[in-house]
Amino acid sequence: MPNLGFDTQESKLFEWLKQPGDRVSKGEPIAVIESDKANVELESFADGLILELLYEAGENVTIGAVIARVGQENEQVAKVSASPAPSQTAPPAARKVEASPIARRLAVEHNLDLTSIKGSGPHGRIKRSDVEANISRQKTEVGADGKPTILALPKVRKAAREAGIDLASVPNTGSRGEVTAADLEKFRATIGALASESAGTGPVPDGAHEVTVSRVRQVIGERLGASKREAPHFYVTGEFDLETALVRLKSMPLPQPRVNDLIQYLTVQTLGQVPELNATFVNGRLFHYDSINLAIAIARNDGLITPVINKADRYSLTGLAAESRELIERTRINRLAAGDLIGGTFTISNLGVIKQVDRFTAVINPPQVAILAVGTVKRRPIVLNDGLFIHHTVNLTLSGDHRAVDGMHLGQFMATFQEKLDLFSQGQEI
Repeated sequence: MPNLGFDTQESKLFEWLKQPGDRVSKGEPIAVIESDKANVELESFADGLILELLYEAGENVTIGAVIARVGQENEQVAKVSASPAPSQTAPPAARKVEASPIARRLAVEHNLDLTSIKGSGPHGRIKRSDVEANISRQKTEVGADGKPTILALPKVRKAAREAGIDLASVPNTGSRGEVTAADLEKFRATIGALASESAGTGPVPDGAHEVTVSRVRQVIGERLGASKREAPHFYVTGEFDLETALVRLKSMPLPQPRVNDLIQYLTVQTLGQVPELNATFVNGRLFHYDSINLAIAIARNDGLITPVINKADRYSLTGLAAESRELIERTRINRLAAGDLIGGTFTISNLGVIKQVDRFTAVINPPQVAILAVGTVKRRPIVLNDGLFIHHTVNLTLSGDHRAVDGMHLGQFMATFQEKLDLFSQGQEI
């Protein structure tokens, strides 16, 4: 299971596209995964046959877990021993435990001793349901401190702590007896509704109707809210004359790059000379990157998503334009691959399609340290050589994380962007 985003703990295995015995090629989609942001296709890492599927569709899977095995026709699925082979001085080996691969995996994940579980399968073989039943019983057991043992993912525990909720009071519906994120959210909504009702604000106002907040919208709120709280934002804004650049774009062969493509390309070229902004800041550690993985903010009905053009610095203007168009189309039809959502090192947010948005400031997309907000391109008065002209210009606003970068870095970005724009306008290669 790939990591589909910053601070992601698990993802839902939405659908299997292949079954055991099916032949697959490297790069061919075999499953659809539901992340916090979007549904993405998981591609096979190798050519061969699907030998085994370790999870069922609909299950939530921990990041990094093996979900399927691919091999050759005569290859057998490896059997995992119940315990390490005893040394010559070790005591007699424990009885051999027969268990399904999924049962063994669940036992490892929950630190269970398979020898203590009675199997209900043929010849006492331990099945998945046997392990799940044991996990469910643990829900009601008590620990050394006399308190109930609560099963929950770390992110669920963290959310409960931040909300001041005791997980022992949350009804659990997880297939393994755990308190799920949905359980916690439902419990929070319930106590929130009770609190609102007691305050006289519970009923829906006249003439209004309640709208369900999508999962994507919730994630956006949580992550960008944390970004504003934790990252000291600061901003610089500049206006750039695009008149001559637009003329050159119109003279290029079809399909002609658009002004949005040009801004992306100039941004990538600028980051090559201001590498301090092509960075991430994670747990007090600052990382600069050799390649520029450009994230593009794209609005959908269920919220904003930021897919990534990996190694954007390897493309020409026309190449980047084609890659960007393809990525945007895959985002809109919900056909992203797992690699499209991870690894971003810098983000562009463009509201230029809305002609009334002259300029705006964007919230940094964690763990990145900067984001560029692009306003609309329109005809504005400018002064050139003491003369007043009407040219197409655009306002760019750069947000920076003051924990990792200074105002000088943002200023250098603006100055370098202008240099790159001038070179392009003059017909030079950059």
